[in-house]
Amino acid sequence: MKHPGLVIALNLFALSPAFALDAACEPIVKASETKIAQPTWHSVIEVDGMKLEAMKVDGQFFMATDGKWQKAPMDMDTAEKITIGMMKDGTIQLSNCKEDEAENVDGVEMTVLSYHSDMKDMGSGTAKLYIGKADGLPYKFLSDSVGEQHTQTVRYQNISIPTL
Repeated sequence: MKHPGLVIALNLFALSPAFALDAACEPIVKASETKIAQPTWHSVIEVDGMKLEAMKVDGQFFMATDGKWQKAPMDMDTAEKITIGMMKDGTIQLSNCKEDEAENVDGVEMTVLSYHSDMKDMGSGTAKLYIGKADGLPYKFLSDSVGEQHTQTVRYQNISIPTL
């Protein structure tokens, strides 16, 4: 015999509308998907005075804290795919997405998107994502959540495997 509560829950799920990401927020997801497709990138993340570097070189992943490089314990593309899935299914809710005035980052013309993100039990905040107009890649990310400032910059050229 089926559990009646489960049957009701499944029926409610079937009747509830699917989550749809706001079209104005879709470039955020697209930029992450474009980054995953890149063979190499180097990311520098700064949070309240701490600096973490991450790198992908030909399918290999590396991390550095205080300039000391090591092989990453995980495939960072998979982690980004999980985040993309959470944005697409509404687990991470993106809202108030709007295009700000264009800017240049290291000579690259950017589309700048500002938005609000919220993830249940994890907090919410505001963010800006700088996406290359010509290539669709994310180059810079700024966020402010719960009083914590987070800056990430990414480059895609002249990257080689670090010395471990």
